[in-house]
This record gives sequence, C-alpha cells and structure tokens, in this order.
Amino acid sequence: IALNYKGNPIVGLANFPKLNKYYLNYSNKNAYVVNVACVGKDKKKKLLINKNATFKNIKVAGAFHGWLSLKKQSKIPKVLKLMQFPCFDALSYAHFCEGKIDVVLQCQNKIWDVHALIPIISAAGGIATNWNNGEAKHGGSILVSANKSIHKKMLKLLKPAL
Repeated sequence: IALNYKGNPIVGLANFPKLNKYYLNYSNKNAYVVNVACVGKDKKKKLLINKNATFKNIKVAGAFHGWLSLKKQSKIPKVLKLMQFPCFDALSYAHFCEGKIDVVLQCQNKIWDVHALIPIISAAGGIATNWNNGEAKHGGSILVSANKSIHKKMLKLLKPAL
C-alpha cells in the first residue's frame, strides 16, 4: 500500500502475512521491518541497505517475467551472470532493504507494483530508477542498487537491452 502526494509515493507498506512481518517507512529517512509473530510482542528493526557492497561482490536478484526477449538478453551476458538469486517481486525489494541483496532488477513493473516499495527503499538508503535512470515512480523496468557506484555500473551493463 502506498500513500502518494502529488503523484509521488511518500509512505509505503509491504505486508507479508505468511512471514509474520511487514515493512513500513515512517519518513524519508526511517523504515522498519516489523515481526509480528506474537500479538503484543512486535519486534521492530530499522532497515538499512548494505552500504559496504562493492560491484566485485554484489548479490543480485533479477527477473524478466517474459518481458525481455532472448535476443535482448543475449546482449547483456554480464548481467545474466551476476543474477544469482531469483526475484520474488516485493519480497526481493524487502530483502534488499534489509541488506540481504545488493541489487534488484525487474522488467515491466506497473506503478502499483513499486509505489509502496519506493519510499521504503529510499528510507533504507537505496537507489531506485528505471533502466534509463529515470524515476522509478513511473514503473517500467526497475533497477534498485545499494549505492551510486553499483547503480551506474548496472545501468551501463543494462543499456544494450533497452
């Protein structure tokens, strides 16, 4: 669920009932994961991306969901090689916010797929854009990275697939 102001997502909530947890940002600088295993004993932990991630040892989750042709995929072999983890949509973005993954990339997200996650990602310290380095709030193919250096390198690697 996202709360938008003038078209910009400012508050996001990503709920995972089966995992007994949800992710929520309270501001543009504070986001939390809340474990709700027992009523009245909620455990809240601040979300922070892995600020120490380097391109040399990044953990990448990605999925094309049938939107990126094999011809275009053949133009980005380095990206394919980096993709070690399957992408589970919102859950992969949530794991990114916990610092478990350093990059998430997906094709053809709708705004309702990403609006709740954008403010959480931002508050946790992450960078979210589309593959053209435009605003993620418009949807499309999304790239989320732990820092500017990684983001810049990933955009360059993805460029041939545009």
